[in-house]
Amino acid sequence: MPDMPAVLEILHQFVRENPSVKRWWVAYSGGLDSSVLLRALVEAERSRPVLALHVNHGLSAQADAWQEHCQRECDALGVALTAETVRVEVQGRGLEDAARQARYQVFEQYLQPGDGLLLGHHQDDQAETVLLRLLRGSGPKGLAGMASERVVGAGRLYRPLLGLNREALEQQARQWCLSWVDDDSNRSLGFDRNYVRHAVMPAIQQRWPDVAERWRQSSEVCRQSHELIEEIAAEDWQKAGWQAERLGSSLDLSVLQGLSEFRRGNVIRYWLQQQGRDLPERVHLQQVEAQLVWGREDSEAEVLWGRSRLRRFRQRLYLLPPQLITAQPAVAECWDGLTPLVWGHWQLRLEPQAEGGFRRPTQGFQVVSRQGGERCQPFWRNKSQTLKKLLQEASLEPWLRAQLPILRVDGEIAVVGDLWFCRGWEASATAAGGAEPGYRLCWQALGDR
Repeated sequence: MPDMPAVLEILHQFVRENPSVKRWWVAYSGGLDSSVLLRALVEAERSRPVLALHVNHGLSAQADAWQEHCQRECDALGVALTAETVRVEVQGRGLEDAARQARYQVFEQYLQPGDGLLLGHHQDDQAETVLLRLLRGSGPKGLAGMASERVVGAGRLYRPLLGLNREALEQQARQWCLSWVDDDSNRSLGFDRNYVRHAVMPAIQQRWPDVAERWRQSSEVCRQSHELIEEIAAEDWQKAGWQAERLGSSLDLSVLQGLSEFRRGNVIRYWLQQQGRDLPERVHLQQVEAQLVWGREDSEAEVLWGRSRLRRFRQRLYLLPPQLITAQPAVAECWDGLTPLVWGHWQLRLEPQAEGGFRRPTQGFQVVSRQGGERCQPFWRNKSQTLKKLLQEASLEPWLRAQLPILRVDGEIAVVGDLWFCRGWEASATAAGGAEPGYRLCWQALGDR
């Protein structure tokens, strides 16, 4: 055996170090790596359930035979097998990426809170991954390689064999007299990973036999560098005063302008990542710099890519939904205010106030959007003014002004969004007084904010 920990020793230590996992799954393809992993886990874990999950991609004429093989092996080990057949849809992606996405959708479907999913990736797989990502121009995050542990769906994914090479797994498989399947597509040099595995890595290993271990060390340095970059981004994100908005969220532009260009791009990436949006390429960050960070204060420019949309207003940088909500219909909507109202892409509700607020008329409200030329008198003003001027003073974002809910009673404006109510609509009672309290209008976007 090579001079490294045995598979069983690794798995025994691994299960001891993860006592919070309630149930184990093994992603079981029937190949060498997952066959050794499944057998080792069955040997190492004596108290918690061990299950196997097989994804039949249907890409090979042998796919059903491989599934039958997995069923026989699981029956022999006393392991329950769940097999799921998927349809791999390429849709502009490579076949490898499409198959991976289909596979991970199955993982997310089955993993429950407390579940741990084990994958059989080993040191040679990691070396191939690092080289492929280097060729694609990845930074520290990509060059850190495959994570040994991360969240997938409601559970967690683990790769306990990253410290072992393929030779060690083959020796263990022979020692256990295991049988496994060989995917014929793994020999096709038309796939990038196969080309690296069969044409590139052997030449590198002939010159530098310990290349996988060297790259493992480099990947660890890259992982640490990425974590440090993430820590800096999180600190900058906090300092930039992140806040949730009626639509999306925003950061303080004056704080961002005080950072270096690199740190500014770093915190923007972090922000988008936290919100589950598409990350920017260099060209997108250049557009953000020129048009938003250093653009005119009254600029209406926006930078849009994928599911990310950035705009600026009043010294704040906004991350908005990918599909910006359009203007509301002009048709009046009758609302008694007693239950929430879905109004276009928004939900409206009245929130009782301990003190202050506006009163709710017995005949209810008419909910309308702006038509232009409206005037009203906020309760603190001694005269009426145009709604346009009042909204500018209130610093309401321009993209929200056409969607602003206005509550009318008998044709008179009573309430303007969550910004103010008009003179004459002040509540005269408090919640403690026994009468109906005053209210505040809450309007919240539905769907992707």
